[in-house]
Amino acid sequence: MKKGWGILALILASQFLCAQRTETFVKKRYDPDYIESYYNDLIVRIYNADKGNHVTLNDGGNELGIKYRSNDSFKLGAGLNYKWFGLKVGAVLPFSDKNIEKFGNTSSFGLQSYIIARPFILDVVALRAKGYYATLHGENAGRFQLNDGVYSLMGDLKTSNLGVNFIYVLNSKRFSYKAAFNQTDLQLKSAGSFLWGMGLSSFKVENDVGIIPSEISSDYFVDWADLIHFHSYSLYGSFGYAYSLVPFRKAIITASTSLQIGFRHNRMKYVDEGVAILRKPGIGGEVRLSGGYHFPWFYVGASFVQTQFNSDVRFRGLQIANGTSFLEFTISKRIKL
Repeated sequence: MKKGWGILALILASQFLCAQRTETFVKKRYDPDYIESYYNDLIVRIYNADKGNHVTLNDGGNELGIKYRSNDSFKLGAGLNYKWFGLKVGAVLPFSDKNIEKFGNTSSFGLQSYIIARPFILDVVALRAKGYYATLHGENAGRFQLNDGVYSLMGDLKTSNLGVNFIYVLNSKRFSYKAAFNQTDLQLKSAGSFLWGMGLSSFKVENDVGIIPSEISSDYFVDWADLIHFHSYSLYGSFGYAYSLVPFRKAIITASTSLQIGFRHNRMKYVDEGVAILRKPGIGGEVRLSGGYHFPWFYVGASFVQTQFNSDVRFRGLQIANGTSFLEFTISKRIKL
């Protein structure tokens, strides 16, 4: 999001689970030797965040890959959490753009929300972006002229990401995602948990003059030379593990990863050949990292979330992958009510 106000992310965490809870009932939902709840306290925060979007195309048979990256800006915002309610509002920082002459301009709009309850996480993503820059990788990348690592600017390349991802925490009585990512809990002892989940997503990339640059498609990505529109629908299940290390009181380091296995319905549109449909299995993954420390008057921490889903869509090793990432630095204050 390059101009004006940035994302308004309204995080509403599962009122149908939380609204009926009394404090006594809440205490029965976790082990007080491992978790201290701040459910009835107000958490206020300021944060600095950056989110990114990328598309990767690989021609495995010819050892060449293209990665399209958005040119994103850091955003400054404020937020609060109280009981089941959370709100964040952010705006683009002045002078935070990368070199537009080198990386081009990306315009984007969307919502990226992480609803964190004690037994589960619900991710909601709705992002649209236009304007990417291309980098090359693989053994044959050296055959093309690069400008300090950048191959070309794709100002008319557009993407759309829509998705819902649900993760259930099996050991929520002792392991708390809330402690790691929104500070409405305090993790007292190190603990981990297995995770399972499911998700549904839609991904689209399009460019009226071709998704693959013409200089490359003459020798590589031959089957995609005239591809102008790619749309994929995904349904998947996931399994993973998360662990929070408490090296000393009020410090926390959390890492989690999940493997996603599912099915993709791919729709490809070409300039002269009409529409092709291909249904294939897909595999992907998700990583969440967080760390911070509760000082006497405030909390300081950082978190990172990245997801990626892959699919083989043609023969000869051609593959497309899309992913999103979110990086945030936070200073928060707990206010007892």
